[in-house]
Amino acid sequence: MDTPGKGPVDAASPRGVNFRGFIALYHKPKNLFLFAVVVISYFFTGTLGVALSVPQPGATPVWLPAGISLAAVLLLGNWIWPAIFLGAALINFNNGIPLATTLGIGVSSTGEALLAAYLVERYANGRRAFFGAGDTLKFIFLAGIFGPALCATLGTWMLTFGGHIGREKYFLDWRLWWIGDALGILLLAPFLVLLLGHAHRALSGTDFGEIVALLVGLCVICVLNFGPPLISWMPRSGLHYLCVPILAWIAVRYCPLEASGATLLMGGFAMWGSLHGYGLFADAGGMPFLGAGYVLVLSATTLGVAAAISEQKQSLETTLRAYYLTQDRIERETESGPATPANYTSRYSTRPLWPMAD
Repeated sequence: MDTPGKGPVDAASPRGVNFRGFIALYHKPKNLFLFAVVVISYFFTGTLGVALSVPQPGATPVWLPAGISLAAVLLLGNWIWPAIFLGAALINFNNGIPLATTLGIGVSSTGEALLAAYLVERYANGRRAFFGAGDTLKFIFLAGIFGPALCATLGTWMLTFGGHIGREKYFLDWRLWWIGDALGILLLAPFLVLLLGHAHRALSGTDFGEIVALLVGLCVICVLNFGPPLISWMPRSGLHYLCVPILAWIAVRYCPLEASGATLLMGGFAMWGSLHGYGLFADAGGMPFLGAGYVLVLSATTLGVAAAISEQKQSLETTLRAYYLTQDRIERETESGPATPANYTSRYSTRPLWPMAD
């Protein structure tokens, strides 16, 4: 269960600092460690994404580093941007891209993360974006659509200007770049922000067993949908809808963290199978646009439903809290006169928050 607030990553991470303070941040061992973690994570996931890319360099249908970079800026602050730039530059330079083009792509990738994080902080409630339906919708459009479109425009132009892709394939590569970044952001960024940026209440044994069963069932369905044929008589085009009830169940029954984890799992299976020629959206050529659309729609819907349910739970919790506090005050005023600071103590903490569950 998610509790909005501080998580493993300090909520007081520095954001707006001057140049001297910016340099001083890198003298702290903790910040140096976080810097290294971001660079290594970016490089590792980027190398994995390049392995799935089409023959043209820079274009990949799933770009998880986009999600890592956005989550890093939201969780740590703008000071982490050099790690994003370094990770992007290392990936492109390692794949034979000339230095000038590598630096340009690094700038576009860094700008995407900074712009998306600014828009989410400014208009979508920052790290709390996934606890409200409206904020989640803003996150999807601002960070998942607008930000990747800008990065795709700059990055594809760099590759075209450098002669690495033909001008006639500009829009094809732009679309592939945009979809890859959008998938990386919508699949990975919410999970990382929710996991590392908020406190969590432990699941009960029953709830834990239930979520494990749901995730195992989702894996089985995804293998049947997006894996190699295992059962000859099973239709290959009529089982994709079976992912929907499990995702909906998790979104309604649990919190945004579990919902985002389920969409990450489903998206991983779907894109892997599609790129390897399996399932309804098979495209071994590296351009599974239908599969990407399927993943994006299910992911956005699941995150939106989970946020709406979380918003309702928070509203009900606030209402119940006010009810209990009011009831306590009325009882004390009835028993010992009007409540004063000296004799008033709320008994809310000893009462169950959800009495209808008894």
